[in-house]
Amino acid sequence: MEDLNPNTILQRIPALVLDIDSNNNIMIHSGQKVIHCGPHGLAILNMFYQPTSLKEALLKLQERIGRTPVGMDLINVISHLYKAGILRGESQNRPTWGTDIFGFDSAQVHIAMLNDKTRTLNYFNAIREVVHKGDIVVDIGTGLGILAMTAVRAGARQVYAVEASGIGKSAKAIFEANGVADRVTLIEGWSTQIDLPEQADVFISEIIGNEPLGERILEITIDATKRLLKPEGRLVPNKIKIFGLPVSIPNTELIKHTLITETLKNWQSWYGIDFNPLGEVIQKFPQAFSINSFLASDWETLSEPILLAEINLKDFDKFVIDNTATVNSNASGQLNGLLEYFELELSPTTSLSTHPAKVDINNHWRSPVWVFIPPLLLDNGDQFTVNYQYRKTGDSIKVSLSRL
Repeated sequence: MEDLNPNTILQRIPALVLDIDSNNNIMIHSGQKVIHCGPHGLAILNMFYQPTSLKEALLKLQERIGRTPVGMDLINVISHLYKAGILRGESQNRPTWGTDIFGFDSAQVHIAMLNDKTRTLNYFNAIREVVHKGDIVVDIGTGLGILAMTAVRAGARQVYAVEASGIGKSAKAIFEANGVADRVTLIEGWSTQIDLPEQADVFISEIIGNEPLGERILEITIDATKRLLKPEGRLVPNKIKIFGLPVSIPNTELIKHTLITETLKNWQSWYGIDFNPLGEVIQKFPQAFSINSFLASDWETLSEPILLAEINLKDFDKFVIDNTATVNSNASGQLNGLLEYFELELSPTTSLSTHPAKVDINNHWRSPVWVFIPPLLLDNGDQFTVNYQYRKTGDSIKVSLSRL
């Protein structure tokens, strides 16, 4: 086993995706690769959940699976996982990007977030306001660690930076390069599956999705406030408001993003294929797309923004939201879309909004636009209702519209 000896300390990388076939063989998905590790793959991965020496792991595996001596197949699987980067040694701390270009540890995701100065600097301001000298801080979903570093610079005595993806190695290198490694501890894994050496005074998170609840901020925050945060602890952000903006989506955007009659006609003219059978889908299934809300700033709006949900993160303890709002239109027109945006209360004096009029082209969040076909034809003063639902499982987010 090249580069390995009995005293080599290994640990599996976080956030693995596994398949188990009918013969109990384990397959690991890593980027575009599939790594086969046999029927004992799960036991091997579990053995290296925490840093463990190769010798200790082999002895425990021998006890678990009842082989004397441990078969060469186990040693070969461990070597294979090490060469594939699934198991890594203590010395392998080089910065890295994920191989899945759409994953949370991809370069593209972090480039977009760091180019969004409004988002990042508002978080910095809030952290400087909320974190006090000597505080213990937990930063969940630390990414490249810049919020954890800001907490240190604001006076935190210790920051626990939690990260489930492989980007954690890059964060650790950045901590070292910026001289804060003695006050920031990287904890690799899902926050709901780890424990901290001590409870935190401040909980920081930037796990706000395009649909703000889409990255499970409710579930993660409820768990963190119960287990990882002191009862009097403070949060950044501390409140989320989700709004809907009733709009007339321009036909040029509908054709680009949705399945409407004009779209089908275009495809038929381009490709010589009859797509009319797809027209049935228009009526049966909801349609939606996402857009930088800055690009929707000139869309016609048909009412004031509608508050769909208001969530005080410190006290919220539900996994289901089901709210209905009654709305008065303030213009006449065709209501065929609801653009969803959010406001974050980051600290007592710092807030952040993705309203179309309050973002710029570098806004990295993409607002969901719920499409309604057929549209509602409204006159000024007409009433309609909007229902917003969030559930922990299944079709987790739904928006519906009806006329009164």
